[in-house]
Amino acid sequence: MSASVVWYDAGNIILFTVRDPLTLDELQSASAEVWSLAEGITDLVDMIFDFRDVVDFPRGSLPIVRDGHFSLPTLDRVALVGSEPLVEMMMTTLARATFRPDPTLHSSVEDAAEFLRRMAQEETHRQ
Repeated sequence: MSASVVWYDAGNIILFTVRDPLTLDELQSASAEVWSLAEGITDLVDMIFDFRDVVDFPRGSLPIVRDGHFSLPTLDRVALVGSEPLVEMMMTTLARATFRPDPTLHSSVEDAAEFLRRMAQEETHRQ
């Protein structure tokens, strides 16, 4: 499967990984899986979107991302792992439209997870 969704840090960080060849059906199925994972979680969750192994996203990806995992009410921060200006622009646009912090860019999943943990810790100390 070219799209997978798992808990990276159970109850806190979802890891959404995509790779070529990616189809719209796989992307849609993985977006639905985000909802299944987060079901019953009342606290905010963060997500790492790892797209390092995708060269071309299928046409029509934006509505799936927007209406899928980005509409999850408990989703807070999104950390991106990969380098594709179109994906970065799409995620930033969606984050701003849903009043979330802009996504951050990272070189590895581990780096992204550490950043998300640090941000969650800082927010806990502010309250």
